[in-house]
Amino acid sequence: MKRSERGGILAGLLITGLVIVCLAVVAGIVVARNIHISATGRDGAKDVSIDTPAGHLTVRAHEQDGWAAPDIPKYPGAYETKHHGGGAVVEWNSTNGHGDKEFAVSASEMVTSDSASKVLEFYRNELPSWILVKDQDGTARLELKEGGHKRIIGIHEREDGTHIGVASVGEPASN
Repeated sequence: MKRSERGGILAGLLITGLVIVCLAVVAGIVVARNIHISATGRDGAKDVSIDTPAGHLTVRAHEQDGWAAPDIPKYPGAYETKHHGGGAVVEWNSTNGHGDKEFAVSASEMVTSDSASKVLEFYRNELPSWILVKDQDGTARLELKEGGHKRIIGIHEREDGTHIGVASVGEPASN
């Protein structure tokens, strides 16, 4: 009697596993037939479009010269890194017209020979209303959420100096 119980349990597990594999294959075929991805590039920009049955996602990425957030002061004496800045506009258009969204992200990085504590002191004095967040690894960042916009200043001490990263997320016109 114990042998037939074991055989029944094993057969049930094998059938369940086979059904799961078949469902995964069917899902993969549906995704492959209904989702189309295209990428284009021009003048340093990289655009990606993804068409799904639920809607259309577009990401327009671009390199940018200059500081990511003009309303944030640059640290005196800091220099821009070779990957000094860039951004992207992300746009979602649903097939039913509900829940359409668009936002922009931009970022810049600079480096200074000053210590992270000196850089942090500068930004705390310049931007007193910003919130200070300290991570467990000792890195610090300042954040400001205002309306639908978020600004972040990350301060990380490394071998080649203190890196200052600035990111801005919000409506496309805000970046």
